[in-house]
Formats: sequence, C-alpha cells, structure tokens
Amino acid sequence: MVLTTAEKYLLLTERIGKKPMLRTRFTSQSYFVLAAFLDLVAEHTIQLKEGNQVIFDKTAKLPDYLSVFVKQLTEALTQDRDLESALKPLTSWDIANQIYDGIGNGLLASGQVERVIFQNNLKPHVIYEPTEQARVATRTWLVDSISTNSNVAALNLFAILRQMDGLKWVVTDEQTRTDLDKKVTRNSDFRLIQKITEAAAEVITQKRFWLDSWLS
Repeated sequence: MVLTTAEKYLLLTERIGKKPMLRTRFTSQSYFVLAAFLDLVAEHTIQLKEGNQVIFDKTAKLPDYLSVFVKQLTEALTQDRDLESALKPLTSWDIANQIYDGIGNGLLASGQVERVIFQNNLKPHVIYEPTEQARVATRTWLVDSISTNSNVAALNLFAILRQMDGLKWVVTDEQTRTDLDKKVTRNSDFRLIQKITEAAAEVITQKRFWLDSWLS
C-alpha cells in the first residue's frame, strides 16, 4: 500500500530552515499523520459510519511503519468508536516519526529526497529533504489532479493545506486557488474528507493548547 497523500505532504512541506518542519514542529507532524489517516480512509481500511462511528479493518495488510499508529488507533477505538477518539493518535510524536522514517526511506530510494543530518540541542535527526524537482512536480500534480478530478489523494492534500492556511504557499496564483476551490466543493468525495479534516483540526488545536499550558 502506498500512502500517496502522506508522501506528497512530505514533499511539499518538509524543509529545514531554522529547524525541520516534520521532525520538530507539532502541528506539521500532526497533519502529516492526518495525511496517512486519510490515505487509509481512501483505501476503506478506515471507514466512517452513521453517527460518526469509525470502523478499522484490522485484517488489512499495512506497511510496517504504521505499527505504532495501528496500536494506538486500536486502543483509542476500544475506548470509544467516535471520530474524535479515532483522531487522537494524530498528535503522537512516536507515530509521526515512525511514518516519517518509513515514507522518507521510500522517497529516498526513488530519488525524490536527500538524506540530511540535522543537529539540534538534543540529538542529531535524519531529515528527508525534498529535491526542488520533486517539490515542483508535486505542486504540478496537485493542480492537475484536482483540475481533472482524477485523484482522491490530491483532494486529501488540498483539504489539509487549506485547513493549515498553507495553500497560498503551494498554489501561489490566487485565481488558480479560487478555481480549484470551486472544483473541490463540487466533488462528492471532498465532503467526507473535509469533515474529517475539520474534526482533526479541532483535536490538534486542543492538544496544542494543552501542550502550551503545560509548558508555560
């Protein structure tokens, strides 16, 4: 199984700058895990039923780098099967980093990222920094896929970027963004994606507020 949304999210968002986006930034990490979650929804491994009840297919053959995610999701659904409970694992640092290493290694093998060692105050981190060619190709893929209604992963990525207020950095032309926005709102698949993304944003925001209060 290929987690296309998560792969494309990494290619668009990971950059080092002062510090890596996906290794060290809580919000970016959480939306990265959401990208993987939405990929599993697209594969019907995760299903949202009536009353916002979530069903997870434990028999699905998943990549090894989803093992921590599967464990925490299963535990969350044991407590409560509603969507909010299913989305709580999105804020797990362990899940984000396991998925990051798994997807990063795959992108490295295909030449779309470069392996960079980043040293912060704690320890060195392996960063999978996208090549400029891969970043540009992903932007083109996003616009073309939505324009032709050809890819659910593109809808997933569009919803995430819009929720993060990051779409303007990926699709810089305002008219193009407006046209794409009109396109997705007419897509029946997008309604479920948007519903999950908005619920995820609430979970992520609540956890961030908790972390901020704990650290202050």
